[in-house]
Amino acid sequence: MVAQADVITVHVPLTAETRGMIGPEHFAHMRDGAVVLNTARGGIIDEDALLAALREGKVAAAGIDTWAEEPPRDNPFAKLPNVVMTPHIGASTIEAQQRIAESIAEQT
Repeated sequence: MVAQADVITVHVPLTAETRGMIGPEHFAHMRDGAVVLNTARGGIIDEDALLAALREGKVAAAGIDTWAEEPPRDNPFAKLPNVVMTPHIGASTIEAQQRIAESIAEQT
């Protein structure tokens, strides 16, 4: 499936089965110029393999909202112009925040 996709988005929970689910073999089979988005959980994508695919140009761009470990300031992804890094805010929509506020209000 990755060989045919222009955009790969990750939407699975982090489990023993999904940890490292997207690794070097997947990037090797991806269409040149693919875009990778991860708003699920860190650890699902092999970050070293993604970094290599970005540097080699196999992957054209990446949006990363979650990390296996919180990235240090000198994270190598931050130096790449084709990467958007966000601090795990993919679920922080106005609607989601409203539901959280309502849930908290109902509990008090």
